[in-house]
Amino acid sequence: MTIFRLSQILPCSSFFSEGRLLLGLLALAMQLSLIFWPVAARWANRTNERSGMERLLAELSEMHRVPVDPYARPAKRFRQPA
Repeated sequence: MTIFRLSQILPCSSFFSEGRLLLGLLALAMQLSLIFWPVAARWANRTNERSGMERLLAELSEMHRVPVDPYARPAKRFRQPA
């Protein structure tokens, strides 16, 4: 059973909720044509997935960020024996 997301039923709503007015109007025009509705739905799904991945990667990089000490001395380099 396929679960329909809001971006599949109303593709323009996902763009409007992100604050992308021009893309939302373009998706609305595609949606009103009925022929391009599946194209607009696929486009909205890809955009939602991409923004979700970017958000997740930003959260992960912030979690695993190593604090930098500006007063730390560089590590000593030792010669390797031959």
